[in-house]
Amino acid sequence: MTDTNSEGPSIGPGDIVIDADDTSPSPAVVVKTPNAIAADWRVPGGTVADSNPDYPATDPVVVVVFRDDLEDSYPLYTGGLPLALAQINRDGLRHYSFPKSRLRRIDQLEPTQLTLDAIDPNPYHSRNFTVAENRDYIAAIRDRGRPDPPPIVRDCGDRFELLNGHKRVWASYVAGLESIPCDVHYERELYAARTWARYHLQGYSEPQRQAALRRIESRLDEQQAAYIRREYIDGGETGPETEDAADGKRTEA
Repeated sequence: MTDTNSEGPSIGPGDIVIDADDTSPSPAVVVKTPNAIAADWRVPGGTVADSNPDYPATDPVVVVVFRDDLEDSYPLYTGGLPLALAQINRDGLRHYSFPKSRLRRIDQLEPTQLTLDAIDPNPYHSRNFTVAENRDYIAAIRDRGRPDPPPIVRDCGDRFELLNGHKRVWASYVAGLESIPCDVHYERELYAARTWARYHLQGYSEPQRQAALRRIESRLDEQQAAYIRREYIDGGETGPETEDAADGKRTEA
C-alpha cells in the first residue's frame, strides 16, 4: 500500500499523515500518489511547487483527504488502491496536494475484517481453482489464519465485491476461516471493471479472456469492452503483481 519509487520514507494510499508545517495538524489520509512532481502538478492558483517554495520543486506529489472527511464519505476505505480524483470531486470530497517531504507519516489504516459470506466474487472472474492443485497454499492460509496480502474488495453498499484476491478468498473458505482482513475500496462500476481487468486479463487464457469480455459487454457496453480489450489485452497494461507468500510464486489471485 506504500509508494517506494521516491527518496525518503515511503508514503502511499492508506497512510495517515500530518502536515509538518502545521503547529496543530489534523490527521489526513493519503488517497493518491500521482506520478508527478510538485512543479508539474497544478492546483488552484498555480502548481504545488508555487504553493510550497520552501520545498523541492522535484518532490513527488501526495494527495490527501482529512481523516474525518474521508470517514464520512468512504468509511471503510483502507488504501489498498488509490482513489480516483474524478470520483472524489464528483462526491464533493475536498482533497489537498502536498510535496511529499512536507508530510510526516504517523500511522496506517488497517484492513477491515469481513465475513466470507459478505464477499461476492467479481462478475467478470472466469477462473476456477481445485483443492488438489492448491493443498500447500490452503494449508499455509489455515496455519497463518488469514490470506496475505489482504484481498481487495469494493464497498457496494449492501455487499462487497472482489477486485483482486479470488484465489485467496476461495482458499480461506476451504481452509475453514469465517472472516478475513480485506482492503476496502470505493469505485463505480465502470472503473471497477477496468481495475479488475488490469489485475487479471493478461494472466488469463484466451478462452477465459473471451468469457470475461462477454460478461463485461453484458454489464457495460461494447465500447467499454473494446476499451478494456485495447488497454489491458492488446496494450498489455497490467496491475501490480502481488506476492503470494503461501507458495513463493507470483500470482494474480
